Amino acid sequence: MLVEGRKFCVIGMGKSGIAASNLLASHGAQVVLSDMRDNRDLRESVAGSVDRRVETVFGCEVVRPGSVAVLSPGIAPHAPAFRLAQRVADEVIGEVELFFRFFPGRTIAVTGTDGKSTVTTLTAHLLNACGIPARAAGNLGNALCGEVQDLTEKDVVVAEVSCFQLITCRQFRPDVALVTNLAPDHIDHHGTWEAYVRAKAMVGAAQMAGDAFVRNIDDPVLKTWFTPGNRWISGNGQAVVDVSLEHSVEDGAFLEDGGLWIASRKRAIEVCRRDELKLPGPHNTKNALMAIAACMALQDRRVSIPSLVNGLRTYAGLPHRIEFVRHLDGVDWYNDSKATNPHAAAVGIRSFAGRPLVLLAGGYEKNLELKDMATAIGERCRHVVLFGACAERMKREFPKAVPLEIVQDMRSAVNRAREIADPDSVVLLSPGASSFDQFTSFEDRGDRFKKMINEM
Repeated sequence: MLVEGRKFCVIGMGKSGIAASNLLASHGAQVVLSDMRDNRDLRESVAGSVDRRVETVFGCEVVRPGSVAVLSPGIAPHAPAFRLAQRVADEVIGEVELFFRFFPGRTIAVTGTDGKSTVTTLTAHLLNACGIPARAAGNLGNALCGEVQDLTEKDVVVAEVSCFQLITCRQFRPDVALVTNLAPDHIDHHGTWEAYVRAKAMVGAAQMAGDAFVRNIDDPVLKTWFTPGNRWISGNGQAVVDVSLEHSVEDGAFLEDGGLWIASRKRAIEVCRRDELKLPGPHNTKNALMAIAACMALQDRRVSIPSLVNGLRTYAGLPHRIEFVRHLDGVDWYNDSKATNPHAAAVGIRSFAGRPLVLLAGGYEKNLELKDMATAIGERCRHVVLFGACAERMKREFPKAVPLEIVQDMRSAVNRAREIADPDSVVLLSPGASSFDQFTSFEDRGDRFKKMINEM
């Protein structure tokens, strides 16, 4: 991408905005980085991380006529800054699109409602195990544009991309696109369920023949994609690779008789047994299959069964995703703070079968449907301790057959769980809600939870 001398207005002083600004400045662009916020902490952070050639503006969002606007993923389509950029700028893009125009190598793009981070990092881990230099980046915390300078055409970037990032993509064409699942989330940002699904479908919108699209066909929406006249995505000639826990597939990966299998042109071979993986729960079986399918879809001769098996056996998982914290007085404590919506919490709850389960849940109210989480609680939980802004609503909508109580905060929930958890029980923090009522992020919530447990 030729940027020297061109004007760019980057809005949002988060990690992606700073990385985008620095990348553009290093290539000779005229860059203005702005943010509605203006406080001491932000100014100190920006002063220590932004290229000196970048002009910074605090307290307002700047879009200048004739510029290319690079928007933070946190700016919703109905936000004033988004509308201003569409009206004033020559082009409106996001950090993912900017990364794509700079990066010369191959890209695997991972999106979906749940499981993105695990699939992203596991895929990169498997590729490295196969001898293919791969880096996981994106919505994980290390911005894509911050990685570009160190990469070459020989590298593969496995990018976790959110629906927020996809709506500002124009030419983004990953070699492999992957969607884990679709469940109601971020409706407050997109406005409607259809707009949310449409945003996810954009991950494959620019793909063509020679590319591949990996989908979870156990998902009722995804299994309809690539059918004639489909309103979300009908395909541009890319290969379609299917993943299923429920039945075999002709091209893709599937679970059968406790084994992980891959198939190509109706011929199947077993990769390994499910119990060889360290990750608990059926959702991680799906995540492993998605990662295997993504590696195979890359069509690189270095991808081999023995190398995949080695990678699967050595992958330990990510923090805050059903993360084992501690065994204390016969009780196992798990941190699943990343479960920021009811669907993800239901997945975490169902990961523990055959043991008494005490659930800690609650947080910021996003007014999402609680039915699936309520069903999972009825199936698996012995007791539920609620805290946070949506605790009252959860208590009303969760099954009355399971003891439910509300406490003031997470520390109170931890203390109460320790009182009621019997030996051989599991205590699981799987909130089913965002963290922003009492914490700065799901990482902050999970880290504080682990600190409380380890201080017992």
